[in-house]
Amino acid sequence: MKNRIIFCICTNNRLTKLKKNLLSILQLKNLNKYNLEVILVSNDNYDYKKYLRNFNKKIKINIFKENLKGLSSSRNRVLYILRKKKFEYAAFIDDDCIIDKNWLNSMIEMIVQKNTDIITGPQISKSKNIFLKVMERNYSYAKEVKWASTNNVFFKKSVLRNKIKFSLALNDIGGEDQLFFLELSKLGKKIYWNINAKVFELVDRKRENFSWFCRRNLRYGASSTIIYRTLRGSFLGTFLVFLKILSDFTNSLINLFKSFLLSKKNFFISLMYFLRVIGCFIGIVGLQIKEYK
Repeated sequence: MKNRIIFCICTNNRLTKLKKNLLSILQLKNLNKYNLEVILVSNDNYDYKKYLRNFNKKIKINIFKENLKGLSSSRNRVLYILRKKKFEYAAFIDDDCIIDKNWLNSMIEMIVQKNTDIITGPQISKSKNIFLKVMERNYSYAKEVKWASTNNVFFKKSVLRNKIKFSLALNDIGGEDQLFFLELSKLGKKIYWNINAKVFELVDRKRENFSWFCRRNLRYGASSTIIYRTLRGSFLGTFLVFLKILSDFTNSLINLFKSFLLSKKNFFISLMYFLRVIGCFIGIVGLQIKEYK
């Protein structure tokens, strides 16, 4: 259906942040040009019809409850719903993000200009915390990338003409969105980076500490073993993990050297890569770090 755009949001006990998220959707520029709908899948026991009654007067919100816990379970429920609907474009946005006012215009402009399948962009933390800042992904405008995150991604309906789902093996670990879009990339779907389509992650004090930083990067390394082995098989996948270890260790050394000359930020970038190296070895021996319980 022309001009039909569906925003897909999975939520779990973040009602206050979700309301800010929905408000930012309502404040997007040129909103009246499009037929907008929100698919909200909850993984908790809130009565969202009650709490979002005022939003439903301004934008159509279809609310679903997913009883199976975990990131992949909720996002697979979204895919099941989307594959039955008629629409032109859809977007995954995290429930703890607010969207820049120019986001929609910028996404449509690039997806038409590049005649591509998927556009992704940066998630910028509202916090100034260094642990969050060093982990933000960023690339040049219109750079082709291999994967997208569900915190900020815009795609055509045609992307879902397959049976790919979010991996249940990563359900309570994380990294399921990386694997999902890597599988689409493997099928030939092009993904481009739109630096102008920004979303802003709301402050979460639980993430602004050294312990979270260490755990998150160890998890990134460990989950990469599942991702590569799923994509390429056990033998080749493990070989690619060792190549990743070599690359990350090299980046760790480069940034450690830079930290003596430039800034404290480079020290934490060095530590980030080193923790991912350790995480890879954790994954290789068959262990994983469950971040979403």
